[in-house]
Amino acid sequence: MNKISMLTVSTMITATLLLPLSGTGFANQTDPLVTTCSQNSQTKAKQLIDEAANHQNIPGIIVASSNKGSKWAYASGEASIYGTDPVKTNFTFRIGSLTKTFTAMVVLQLVDEQKLNLDDTIEKWLPDVVKGTEYEGDHITIRQLLNQTSGIPDYSDHKDFLDKFLPNPLHSFTADELVRTGLNMKAISKPGEKWVYSNTNTVLAGMIIKKATGETYGEHIRKRFIAPLKLTSTYVPDDYSFIPGEHARGYFVLDGQFIDRTEMNPSWADAAGSMISTADDMNTFFHAILSGKLLKPATLDQMLTGVESPAGEYGLGIAGIKLTNGITIWGHGGNVPGFATFTGGTRGGDYVQTLNINAMPSDNTLPLSKSIAEQLIGSSSH
Repeated sequence: MNKISMLTVSTMITATLLLPLSGTGFANQTDPLVTTCSQNSQTKAKQLIDEAANHQNIPGIIVASSNKGSKWAYASGEASIYGTDPVKTNFTFRIGSLTKTFTAMVVLQLVDEQKLNLDDTIEKWLPDVVKGTEYEGDHITIRQLLNQTSGIPDYSDHKDFLDKFLPNPLHSFTADELVRTGLNMKAISKPGEKWVYSNTNTVLAGMIIKKATGETYGEHIRKRFIAPLKLTSTYVPDDYSFIPGEHARGYFVLDGQFIDRTEMNPSWADAAGSMISTADDMNTFFHAILSGKLLKPATLDQMLTGVESPAGEYGLGIAGIKLTNGITIWGHGGNVPGFATFTGGTRGGDYVQTLNINAMPSDNTLPLSKSIAEQLIGSSSH
C-alpha cells in the first residue's frame, strides 16, 4: 500500500465536493435491479469500481444509482481490512458533510414557511453568540452560512478542539462549544467576499433552527425528511457512538496504517456532519430535493444558485459539478474519519447516485464518482 502523508485534521474532516476515490478491495456484490442504462454501461461502471477497489487504498466501495426510477447497485471489496466479509450495497455508513444538505433543507423549508429569511443575520437570531467577538456587527447572513462565504474559520482547525478530539474520539461536544471555538479564531475573509469551507457555518445554522423553532436540527430532519420519505436506515445519532444496522468497519488511513474509527461520538460534527444513512436512502432524499418535491420552485432556484468554489458552483448546502458530457450533477461530499461519500443527481431528479468507501482520506487522483456517473447517466438525462 502506498504511504499516505500526515494530514491536518481540517483536511481529514472537511468534505470534498467531488470525492476522487481509491482503495484496496477483494470481493464484489451486485443487486439484480432493472436499470434504464445499457448492460455495457453497467459493465464499464463495475470495472471502474473493481479497479479502484483492487488497486488503491480502501477496503470496500458501495455504489447505488437510480435512473428514472430504475435502480442499480454494486459493491466491491471487504467490510474490514481482515477480508472476512464482503461489503454490501445495503450497508449503513456515516455520511459526514452530506448532513449539511439536510440542515440546509430544514432552513430552506423554514424560509418557505416564512419563519426564516436567507438574509437574516446571525445577530438577529443569536445575538449573544457573536457578542464580544470580532464577528459582532459583521451582519453575516444565513445565506452566507449555507454557501460557505461567511469568512468564519472551521473550529476543527483549532488546537482546543484537536486536543479533545484526537486523543478521545468518544468525547462529547456541544454546538455552543464548537461555535465558540470557531468564533474565537481570526476571520478568514470579509462576509460574502469568497468561498471558504467551514463546519462552523452549518453548526451556526443548526443553532438558528433551534432558536427560531424551539426544536433541534435533528428533530426537524426526522419529522420533515426521515419519516415522510421513509428513510428507514437514516439517523441523526446525537452523541451515540455506534452505527445502527449492518455496516462495514470504517478506517482512517494515516502513514499507511489503517486506524479503525467506526465508533466515534458524532457530536463533534453536529449539524455539519453527524448523520448516518444508506446509499438507497440518500438517493431517495436527493431525488426528492432535485425533483422539486420539498421546496417551492423559487426557493429551489436559490438553493441551486452558487458561488465559485474549487470543486464547482457551491449553492446552499449543495454543489453543481459538471461532467465531461456537459451534464451538471448537484450533490455534496462527506468525509469523516472512517468513511467517504458522495451523493448527487441531475436537476429534476431523473438520475441520482451515491458512492461510499469505508476508508478516509480519499485519493484525489481518481474522481471515481464522476466517472461512474458518466457511464451510467446516459445521454437522456439533463
